[in-house]
Amino acid sequence: MYLLNPVLSTENMNSTNRKNPFFSRIIERFSLNKKGSTKKTFHLSLTSAGSAIQYQPGDCVGVLPSNDPAEVNEILQALQHKGSEFVVDPENNAPISLSAYLTRASNLQKTHPSLLKMAQEHSSTQIVPDPEAPMRPVELFAKMSRIAIPLSDIPRLFLPQLPRFYSIASAQVQYPEEIHLTVALASFESRGRKRYGVASRFLCLDAIVNETPIPIYLQPSRSFILPADSNASIILVGCGTGIAPLRAFLQHRVSTHAKGRNWLFFGERHRSSDYYYEDFFEALRQQKTLRLDLAFSRDSAEKIYVQHRMWEQRRDLWAWLQEGAYLYVCGDAQNMAIDVDSTLIRIAIDQGSMTDDEARRYLKKLRADKRYLLDVY
Repeated sequence: MYLLNPVLSTENMNSTNRKNPFFSRIIERFSLNKKGSTKKTFHLSLTSAGSAIQYQPGDCVGVLPSNDPAEVNEILQALQHKGSEFVVDPENNAPISLSAYLTRASNLQKTHPSLLKMAQEHSSTQIVPDPEAPMRPVELFAKMSRIAIPLSDIPRLFLPQLPRFYSIASAQVQYPEEIHLTVALASFESRGRKRYGVASRFLCLDAIVNETPIPIYLQPSRSFILPADSNASIILVGCGTGIAPLRAFLQHRVSTHAKGRNWLFFGERHRSSDYYYEDFFEALRQQKTLRLDLAFSRDSAEKIYVQHRMWEQRRDLWAWLQEGAYLYVCGDAQNMAIDVDSTLIRIAIDQGSMTDDEARRYLKKLRADKRYLLDVY
């Protein structure tokens, strides 16, 4: 695990990785949702000043989040320790205070099998694992009778904290010392208590603007990148926070005066409250730099999604593809990406007079030629 040290070393300034992150700070954070929205999505601007981070559109950053302080305190109370005691972090075999270990190095979202076994042995009630709703460490400690656990054994009860990856929502050519993120605050109920996603809570709720160190490192993209030919046309399809890298693509194309055509399909719930980065996209449309098709699913009796807009524009969409356009899809893997793929097959059949098998082979070739690229999660 990294060491929390706000003083940048020469190594830190020239390279970043999980064990050697750059300590950024949030310099701006605001809600992308307007009044009436059922979502909580935030725009964050992180400083990269003082680092040598060089990113390209399509790249991601790994964020090393801190856990919920309330959960950390509950576990410390259960362990009957103050937190100032030292343990050895198994990730790097280095000493770290127990409080810091629980805050930054341990996974408090998922339970280590050793902790589950201990809880089963020291609980007055039977604990039966539920794969659909597994118990969190703090919930297991609450069920256990107070037992003395040697400090040396505590790290063996926790899984390691893992980084969370976010697509960069800015182009460095336009923001040379900033990294923008589009972050949805994830929340859920767990046994009667509201919980949040560890990274989204850290970034959107806990981190203090201009104060809290945010450990990040660059995760370059190997495939979700702009075409080398700036004259090539691009078709962008994104929903929700999937808009992040697509915004970066468009910023880069505009800033570098790329001559290729740009077409964006964007989907969310309500235009009045969930049209992320509206001013930017509408300005591009007015400048005739961007063709724009929007799908706001809750603004009509019949739900309209991006794949419906693609089908409506199938003639032009097919023509763009035949002329060599690159197609990018970013967002939900389980529904949106599958529906977009199915719609592309329908378009190939309808506009290209292909059989189903021919249409599938056509999409397969687009992927092989790196003209149909996905960043889905």
